[in-house]
Amino acid sequence: MADLKELFSTHTSVELEDSEIATLSDIAEQQHYEKGEVLFEADDPGDSIFLVASGAVDLFTIINGDIEQTLLAVREGGFVGIMALIDDGTRDINARISESADLYRFEKDSLSQIISDGAELGLKLLRLIADITSTRTRIVLSSLRQNLEWTMQVSGLAALDISQLIVDQVKIKIEMINGKNMTGTIIKAEEHPQGYELFVKTGDGTIHFIPYHAIVSASFPLGDIGSDTSRIKGM
Repeated sequence: MADLKELFSTHTSVELEDSEIATLSDIAEQQHYEKGEVLFEADDPGDSIFLVASGAVDLFTIINGDIEQTLLAVREGGFVGIMALIDDGTRDINARISESADLYRFEKDSLSQIISDGAELGLKLLRLIADITSTRTRIVLSSLRQNLEWTMQVSGLAALDISQLIVDQVKIKIEMINGKNMTGTIIKAEEHPQGYELFVKTGDGTIHFIPYHAIVSASFPLGDIGSDTSRIKGM
């Protein structure tokens, strides 16, 4: 298990003195986790921050209730749950051990006290937080763009005139990656920097939100488009 000095040395944006490492060691708790253990879930209190000393932790979100989307794998030297130092809200992501791991756990209140004291160590921690969040934002946005582009191409949605489907109220059958199928009409499609949102109204009047990356294929019942069944398949 790597020590704190070695782990912090992987972050080139800050350089900690031995006395500062000692201060952090005093408030760090060493913990071991096996593969598959959940570190925390979305909406849990953000009361701690973890530093990975060995192994790996997956950060993931849940889409449409049951679709897991991994956003980042954090390995040795990486922090997990660092957003807890930025706001007082609950966790907005899930963390699960993907490889047997040794972690250093820091209480949020202890680190917050160091930062609020205004000493050099606190300023270095703020610089480190800014560097980590900036880097991860770029990584996640890049990954989401790539996933979206790939899914739109293989599902055929990139070739569809969504606005015309909405105007014509065409019935569409959507096959999703969780194995479920949904038939309805598209009532709204919104594009955002992080991706697209598709809103489909089913026969019972329920409106469902579907992200494009959750779609495997889309098909149109006979007679809705021309005289033949039209199917755009991705897998």
